[in-house]
Amino acid sequence: MGKLVAILFIFISISLDAQTVIVGKVIAHSGQPVNGVHIYCVESEKGSTTDSLGLFRLKCPIPCTLEFSHVNYKKETYKLNKSDAPFVITLRNKQNNLKEVVVTALPASGRILSSIKGIERIPAILGEQDVLKYLATMPGIVTTNALNSGIYVRGGNSNENGFLINNMPIAYPDHLTGILSTFDPYILNNSTLFKSGFPARYNSFLSSYINMRPEPGNKHEHEGELTLGLVSSALKAKGPIIKNHTSFAASARTSYLQHISRLYNRSMDNKTNPNYMPEYSFSDITATIDSRLSDKWRMTAFGLFSLDHMKMKISEHVQYIFDWHTFSGNVNVSYTPNANEQWDFQFGGKNTYSEGDAFGSVPMGGGNRNYALLGQATYSRRLSDKLNLNSGAKFEYSRFETANKSDDSQNLLIKSSDKDFNLYELYLDINYQLNQNFSLNVGGNYQFYAGETREHTFSPRAKISYTINKFTIWADYAKTVQYLSLYPYFTVKTPIDIWYPLAKGTQPATCHQYSIGINQEIGQLLSFYAGIFYKDMRNVKDFASDIQTEYSALSNRQIQGKGHAKGLEFDLTLNHHALYMRANYTLSESKRKFAEINNGKAFNPPYDVKHNVMINFSYQISPRLLLNTLWTFSSGVYTTFPKGMVIAQNITEFNDDRPILIPVYTDRYNYKLPNNHRLDASLDYKFGGKNLLFKLSVGAYNVYNQSNPSFVYFQAESADNLTKIIPKSKVMLPFIPYVSLRTNW
Repeated sequence: MGKLVAILFIFISISLDAQTVIVGKVIAHSGQPVNGVHIYCVESEKGSTTDSLGLFRLKCPIPCTLEFSHVNYKKETYKLNKSDAPFVITLRNKQNNLKEVVVTALPASGRILSSIKGIERIPAILGEQDVLKYLATMPGIVTTNALNSGIYVRGGNSNENGFLINNMPIAYPDHLTGILSTFDPYILNNSTLFKSGFPARYNSFLSSYINMRPEPGNKHEHEGELTLGLVSSALKAKGPIIKNHTSFAASARTSYLQHISRLYNRSMDNKTNPNYMPEYSFSDITATIDSRLSDKWRMTAFGLFSLDHMKMKISEHVQYIFDWHTFSGNVNVSYTPNANEQWDFQFGGKNTYSEGDAFGSVPMGGGNRNYALLGQATYSRRLSDKLNLNSGAKFEYSRFETANKSDDSQNLLIKSSDKDFNLYELYLDINYQLNQNFSLNVGGNYQFYAGETREHTFSPRAKISYTINKFTIWADYAKTVQYLSLYPYFTVKTPIDIWYPLAKGTQPATCHQYSIGINQEIGQLLSFYAGIFYKDMRNVKDFASDIQTEYSALSNRQIQGKGHAKGLEFDLTLNHHALYMRANYTLSESKRKFAEINNGKAFNPPYDVKHNVMINFSYQISPRLLLNTLWTFSSGVYTTFPKGMVIAQNITEFNDDRPILIPVYTDRYNYKLPNNHRLDASLDYKFGGKNLLFKLSVGAYNVYNQSNPSFVYFQAESADNLTKIIPKSKVMLPFIPYVSLRTNW
């Protein structure tokens, strides 16, 4: 039998009597979990069966021989030699003659899996690989520009995505994802993105949930990695703290892109209409600890700290300065009394702080803090070979402090809007395998929100799927709710935008999503996916129009409206030995409608991307040489064009007593930006020996130097007694070649 092992995730606990509780997952070649697989340990003569998520638990000695059998798949045998080797077993259809199967991240059933193999198939932009960049290549997921740090899922806003570590919410560690990475794949390479068919445990965000599982580390020997690039460097390590018992994994990164930007800006010849590069820097530290306390108890801990600073010059006298940092941490204790049930107890906290200033234009500035304490307990039990139950309870306390600067010279933050809330939650998921082909998942999530307003919500979930041979079809429905909204400082999303809870008299935003999809394997090399979705959204949030200056408080005029999103998704993947190709297309429409905006007329929000195309080509030229290319196209998004201007005096320190023209905005999102398209490419060369391996990456961002606008502003210009408002755009990232060197030991 061929070895069918792909690293994904597993939790293993060593027994005091030389027995080990093995927790693994079984999937089909399509990436779908396989229910009802019988797992038999030859040495202990014990067996187990996978649930509807493909998960199994089995107590047996290490090393051991495991046999996997199912009526629709070929029988597989695997020799397990290490108790800490995370794995996923991939079964072959009985008519499938492939000797080896590689796990790929197919967008089936509304779930997308990431792995280090998939991440390494896209160009490492500026030498940095990233989980979110990889997920953004999937159908139904888009990014808008280099300044925008978010991803947009199925026509939803970027603030409608929930990020979790081991199922615990974390703060948004917003690096500028178009420039540098956010989540380090050295530790966070295994993740699952849910864009529909959400399990009942996920709520409080409308569009998607990204759950990442940290690497447990190597419990036998130390290993490390050093990366040197043109814009950043990183030092990473994994290894045992107590051999065969407790391990760690840690990563520390820092950038020096700001120094390159300063040199470029000083050499700028065109002082009349300069195109300054942003002076951006970031640092982050990610760490995790994994410990086997006994054969039944296991403990993990995770922490992530990020620190960012950016100065963006528009002209010699106009500039913006942004600062933001985040911290997230959580501890998880798991108890597995037997192969059929598991308890998890988790506690965590998160904190964000941001601050923004504008100089030389209409003065504005402010900062905000948000911190939260979270706790949850979950219980999972296999009631029979066909019936599984997952349940849990959660609690969250969050506080928000928003401020405006009163005096630039004092640089003080004055609290102007402090709010907090408590959130209590219960959920239940039931997974039932009707027969060999049909599976059913039903569940519900109850939440009680206590803040300036009090709300009780119940969110039902349902999903049914049918699988025969290489064909799968499914349909699902999910209701989700959200209590937070994002107050934007500018017409585009920035990392300093302010999170805001429910205002008094408002209801939580709700989304009813319906989707249907198919997945078909064509022969042994091709996979095809198609999906349709519709999202009905109510009580979505925005803020009333108010002029902001350094002397005005944050408007708490939170308004409610409705909207919808609908679309089609297609994905075609070819995986043939050294050649890997994937192409996908998403057609979607997103609309919002508020009585207080645009006279109540429906409009396209600034994240409505009608057409999105992605083509990924990866070719293993030799065992040491890998070529990756990624071409993307997306329709232009909407921004707000001013309809007039007013004259103002004495509002900046640069204009003396001369009047200046300030744009006046009426209708929002009335101007469509040009389409975006870009080609990235990289060539990776590996060399070295067994104990010290080097990887040299040479590549380019925006190979053909497409001028994709990242930041749009409007300027009044006068000539011949005629004044016009001229749209100006900032191209943050032109053609940028890069080289990086990574060393592993």
